[in-house]
Amino acid sequence: MRDPAPPVRLHVRCLRPFCGHEALLDPVPLFGAARDGWPPDGLSRRFVCGCGARAAHVSRAVGRANRDNPCGWL
Repeated sequence: MRDPAPPVRLHVRCLRPFCGHEALLDPVPLFGAARDGWPPDGLSRRFVCGCGARAAHVSRAVGRANRDNPCGWL
């Protein structure tokens, strides 16, 4: 029996200088199961950081979130 495939997450990193915030998000509750509705990799202005910046870099990450950080922050 094969293990289920690990989930795909969105790695969102703030681009404001000296900020350093990043998050690992589950895209299904945010954008639905259809991957064509997910934001593409690269520059995105669809997310707002805790510092107030709207520019972020988005990439795909495969794996599970760190259990020590239940909010999703890396």
